[in-house]
Amino acid sequence: MKNIKLKSFANGDINLKENSVEINDNSSRMNKTLFIIYPFLFLIFGIYQIYSGIVSEREIQMILRIISGILLISLPAMLYHSNFVRTNKKEIELTEIKNVKMKKLFGGILVDFKLKDNSTRRVYNIKNISDWNMIKNYMAERNIVCLN
Repeated sequence: MKNIKLKSFANGDINLKENSVEINDNSSRMNKTLFIIYPFLFLIFGIYQIYSGIVSEREIQMILRIISGILLISLPAMLYHSNFVRTNKKEIELTEIKNVKMKKLFGGILVDFKLKDNSTRRVYNIKNISDWNMIKNYMAERNIVCLN
């Protein structure tokens, strides 16, 4: 069993076991109920903006409200779709993993475990590239595709 510590402020770790990967982090904080309600609020407010733009008297006000209404209606489709296919499983069996990918965002390293049910388990706050290389070697030994 190999153990990878996350950054100190993340206060977690990844345990690479013989037949599974155990992830201990703070990912369970995401509230799915609010995440489902917010798109409907954006849609309702977007429809309101379009309606108030149509009934407004000034031309510039009408144009701006219709544009903002269209943006508010399209926002849930752009932002929320990708987050519904995420999971926060604490233990992932190796047979469930399709591939593993490393990404760098704003100087931070994160790892995406793509599962066979098309969901993704994202782990933030990887310390450095050597930790990614340890994960990559572990997955390569078990014939799991590592992208990057």
